[in-house]
Amino acid sequence: MLFALAAAAAAECNGVPLARSIDDYAELIRRQDSAAIARQFGADGEIDNPGAAPIKGEAAIRSFLASFKGAVVKSEAMTIRDISPADKDWHVVGSFHQTGRTPEGKDYDVSGSFDSTWTCTDAGWRVRHMATGK
Repeated sequence: MLFALAAAAAAECNGVPLARSIDDYAELIRRQDSAAIARQFGADGEIDNPGAAPIKGEAAIRSFLASFKGAVVKSEAMTIRDISPADKDWHVVGSFHQTGRTPEGKDYDVSGSFDSTWTCTDAGWRVRHMATGK
């Protein structure tokens, strides 16, 4: 446990703690800012959803997120369970909880896990990989 806390404290990029960037990412989801979310992934990042082919690259991710037009995210929370170094990147796992309304007007409340890899770039933290599960 002490190692995990020390690793989390060491995870900074350009003076920004990784945990803060994850909170910012959750806020972008809540605001449904598809362009900003896609920029977080850059040219090489990918989203891996259960039962679907991975979505890779900023343009493909932006297009994927645009397919949710008309949906409303009411709340989004990401809770970090562990942050650990992974070569030059950082591995982050945790859970998420989201509430909202589908484009058809149906309320939803979903929770699950996330497994992600983040990297520090000159432009700040970027997501290399984000996978979600139940």
